[in-house]
Amino acid sequence: MGKERIFQIAKYLLVGGSTALLELMLFWLLCLFTADNLVLSNIVAVLTATCANFLLNGKLTFQGSSNMLRNAILYTLLFLFNLAFSTITINALGASPIPPVMVKAFTQACIVVWNFILYRKVVFK
Repeated sequence: MGKERIFQIAKYLLVGGSTALLELMLFWLLCLFTADNLVLSNIVAVLTATCANFLLNGKLTFQGSSNMLRNAILYTLLFLFNLAFSTITINALGASPIPPVMVKAFTQACIVVWNFILYRKVVFK
């Protein structure tokens, strides 16, 4: 693996980590002001972080194509697939002896790996 690929992976992980932190901090701040509406706080935080992730990965990590609409559609489809995958997997293994947090960590690890590949080869191509 060359230096360029390692640098790209590092940027991908930095963008992912920073947008995850953005989501968490925004959720926390929104909860301070809308304590009676956690669902709204979560939706706003997730959507904001997802948009930031799309823009940062498209511009900094993968230097996406100039067709922003195409990139956004593919990104959204992958986001929806990831949401379905994690939800179905967590639900299916909910009654197993595996702790739910371990199942969630497994789904996140899978998503991080295939997102990098699909962002590079499909979404931001």
